[in-house]
Amino acid sequence: MKGIINKGIQDFVKNKFGDEAWEKITAPAGCKESFFAITSDYPDEMTISLVKAVSEVSEFPIETVMLEYGRFMVQNTLKENYSTYFQLAGNNPRDFLLNMSKVHEHATRSISKSAPPKFEYEEMPDGKLRMYYYSERGLCTVLRGLILGVGDYFNHKLEVEEVECKHNGADHCIMEVAFDGR
Repeated sequence: MKGIINKGIQDFVKNKFGDEAWEKITAPAGCKESFFAITSDYPDEMTISLVKAVSEVSEFPIETVMLEYGRFMVQNTLKENYSTYFQLAGNNPRDFLLNMSKVHEHATRSISKSAPPKFEYEEMPDGKLRMYYYSERGLCTVLRGLILGVGDYFNHKLEVEEVECKHNGADHCIMEVAFDGR
């Protein structure tokens, strides 16, 4: 997993629960890192252990942690570290989401061994955007949080429904996004 993901978890924990909580989380997760280089590789197991430890320390279910972490990432860690891409991605939530594959490609092109997710899109007759999410890791709950975070970033209310999920046997996840109730 790329360091930006672990840095985001660290930022999320410190912001929501304080520095002391981060110290409580790193020990059971077996994480000795105090700094994550955003373009470096870290074992996926470390990231999974961190999320589990956040869940245990915060007493929130893992799914809630992942959703809120994704939402937090947009407004904080990603905006702070990839501000240029935020300017290029679009000036409204729909355009931003439609550019997520391009943003991932550009953000990871200089990172060796990166495996960014891929997205395909379908405009629905009712105005919703259907997002097809292809990822080796299947972090669909984090994606739902990221989508909601994009809405927060643009001050728009987005609703996300997961129509299909890789964790339920599908080969990819499908999200339907409604914009401001449409």
